[in-house]
Amino acid sequence: MDGQPPAIVTQEIRIVDDQGNARLLLSAKSGVPVIQMLRPDGEPGLAITLDQAGRPSIKLANPATAAPSAALEIDDKGAHVKFDRPGGASSYLFLNNFGAAGVVLLDTKGVRRLNVLTASDGTASVERFGPDGKPSP
Repeated sequence: MDGQPPAIVTQEIRIVDDQGNARLLLSAKSGVPVIQMLRPDGEPGLAITLDQAGRPSIKLANPATAAPSAALEIDDKGAHVKFDRPGGASSYLFLNNFGAAGVVLLDTKGVRRLNVLTASDGTASVERFGPDGKPSP
């Protein structure tokens, strides 16, 4: 015996509060690792996952359903931070795999209104869009 406690091997662990409500979930049941911190209503307030390719994602859900949520993700295109509000408003900051970076803002109707981009060659641009989503002069 090496003095270490034995490993616990399982597909899922649920930690409950004093009322028996699940508040923390550690799982690999779906084939990918998931950590969720659950709100009192049982919905995830925080989720940390890895996809099938091993790319991480952290999602923050707002308990106020009409309020913004946030995500930090690595995907096949690069890395991004995204803020979403139900109804269409959204903004994100990204850095793609080729070195281009940018900020994109969408209005409350989900229409793109502003791009601020730096291309991988260092070229910078700012592009404004009208309420119709068409470029503004």
